[in-house]
Amino acid sequence: MATPGIRETINAALAQESATGLLRQRVAQQLPELRKKLVLPEHEPVNALMAFITDYVESVPGCLNLVTAVSKQLGFYGYAAPFLHMAEDYFLQPPEELPGDGGLEALLDEAFLAHRLLEEVNDHHIRHIQRPLLPIDMTEANIIVHHLLGDSFATRLEQLVQFTAAQLLEREHIWEKVRALRGGETTASPVMCSESLTGSPQKIRLRLAS
Repeated sequence: MATPGIRETINAALAQESATGLLRQRVAQQLPELRKKLVLPEHEPVNALMAFITDYVESVPGCLNLVTAVSKQLGFYGYAAPFLHMAEDYFLQPPEELPGDGGLEALLDEAFLAHRLLEEVNDHHIRHIQRPLLPIDMTEANIIVHHLLGDSFATRLEQLVQFTAAQLLEREHIWEKVRALRGGETTASPVMCSESLTGSPQKIRLRLAS
């Protein structure tokens, strides 16, 4: 696993953001539009959003480690490894579509790709074998980040994830192989979810359509 390298990249981006405040400025400018889509705390909403972004980005190494540990325990690491490596590559070798300035905004893009790839794999398994593969549910957090990135750019990233996931899933002869996996009858209950990022005292939640 390349999680130490990912953590170094994250730490460098956080230090750069602390020095420049570039992402904080952009989030502050987006605030009126974000309030239409997200339920934000009345007191210091920009601070709450920045804390959420930091938690979301910093959760990637732990998420990858968790999936690695669970997949090894249940005997499907060989199947999960290509997805894990692709999620790592989003951080360590970002696609050309993403800015390469090493700032926190760029890492938010990369974290979104990594989390959405794992979510896409999970969704495929739920649709085809009626159970999740991974002990993770970041759905709400991913939708919140979609709004932070802006619909046009986030949709382009979504399409990249879906294309990548489809290629990997088709290549793996997935359904017969996964059904036969040791431990396939049960999957651990989710132990990492969007609540861990949005359930802080200053909650950030999706605004339900009226």
